Amino acid sequence: MRAFLTGRRVSLRCANLRPFFMMLMIAGALSRPAGAGTQPLSLERAIELGLGSDETLRQAELGVTGAEAQVMQARSNALPQVSLSGQYGRNFLKPSLFLPAVFFGGGSGSVKIEIGEDNDFAGSASVSQILWAAGRVSAGLEAAKEYLASFRFRELATSDYVRFSVKEAYYGALLAAELLGIEEKASAAAGEAARIARLGYEQGVVSKFDLMRADVELANRKAPLVKARNDLDQAIIVLKRRCGLGAADEIVLSDSLTAAAHPAGLDSVIAAMRTGSAEIKALEHAVGAQRQFLRIAKADRYPMLQLTGSYAVQTQWSNKWLPSSDLIAKSAAVQIGLQIPIFDGLSARGKIGRAKADVRTAEIELDRVGRDKELAVRQSYLSIENALIALEGREESTQLAEEAHRIALVRLENGLGTPLERLDAELAMTAARAQLAEALFSSRMAQAYLELAVGSRNFGAVAGKSE
Repeated sequence: MRAFLTGRRVSLRCANLRPFFMMLMIAGALSRPAGAGTQPLSLERAIELGLGSDETLRQAELGVTGAEAQVMQARSNALPQVSLSGQYGRNFLKPSLFLPAVFFGGGSGSVKIEIGEDNDFAGSASVSQILWAAGRVSAGLEAAKEYLASFRFRELATSDYVRFSVKEAYYGALLAAELLGIEEKASAAAGEAARIARLGYEQGVVSKFDLMRADVELANRKAPLVKARNDLDQAIIVLKRRCGLGAADEIVLSDSLTAAAHPAGLDSVIAAMRTGSAEIKALEHAVGAQRQFLRIAKADRYPMLQLTGSYAVQTQWSNKWLPSSDLIAKSAAVQIGLQIPIFDGLSARGKIGRAKADVRTAEIELDRVGRDKELAVRQSYLSIENALIALEGREESTQLAEEAHRIALVRLENGLGTPLERLDAELAMTAARAQLAEALFSSRMAQAYLELAVGSRNFGAVAGKSE
């Protein structure tokens, strides 16, 4: 009765101090730095973070910016070029000219004559326009546009690789978390079995061998448990790096490891790859750019016609801030220039040969990547089929192992089984659960490889429905 009253007093005192503790908790939460709490992380959010922080994707975006500047530069060749220039000089000592004295009716010797004024100014404006360049200007502009399109598709291809790397890290973390949970359950079951075996041994109903087997199994469960924890820590570290998160950021995975969907027919998937692979599209535009460079090289054999115009002002004066109108000289001219290549030392021939080789190299690269992509699609497609078929067997094996474990427990409780049978059933169930988790991971990774090969733009149409 006294103990009851004492406990009652303690509970009343705690109730009276509850507002004080609540205020401390609120103050601590307010003083905690932003981001210090654990944040849930879904796969979609992880991909979003990865796309927003990946360095290679930022480099690809800068490549697009540079290609846009090249288009602007190539377009400038088709527009008039206007320039202004001016020069002012102050003659502290004027230049002199020496002429024979006989020119002025004198005898021998020379006469020194200063020329110029104290102030000297010259200004000019010029404009030039290419009238005909045998296709050089248009080919250069088209080449720049092809490169811009190629860099934009390279950016999409880079984003596909970022998506894949994030998915790989996320699925790896899910697998590691699943395996850790399995090991924790197995370790807890082994600990409980060892405790029951020791009690039974002390009561004389369990043999020493069964006790030793239970203790050994409990000891053997420590190493896999530690490894599973370390594997999860490593997987989380990799996932944070892929998402651009700091080491101090705490995350919890909000998605679970589920089976992948069976994609559409193989022919449909290959067709989607042909039309949706950003990597292939980038190489197609790279081939187009090389063909335009070949046009530019061939155009070096043909003439170029250019129109130029100029307007110049020149004046010199002294003793005033501005010159008088009669001291200002003006000139204007319009010229049409034609440049005809006669012999360039076979430079154009060399450029054409190199441009043809570059075109062929780009075409071979496009064909190689197309073949490799088709091979990757076929392999990933078959890997998904293998993973899904294996997954069905793993699910049945896991159900069978769990049922066998349940029966072993029932037999042990009723005195019909031995601890050794229960232990073997637990080992089989743990192995089956781990194999099931690995089969789920394999199906998801095969799907991720297939999406990478097809391209994220068209993959949704052939991906099927996830289970």
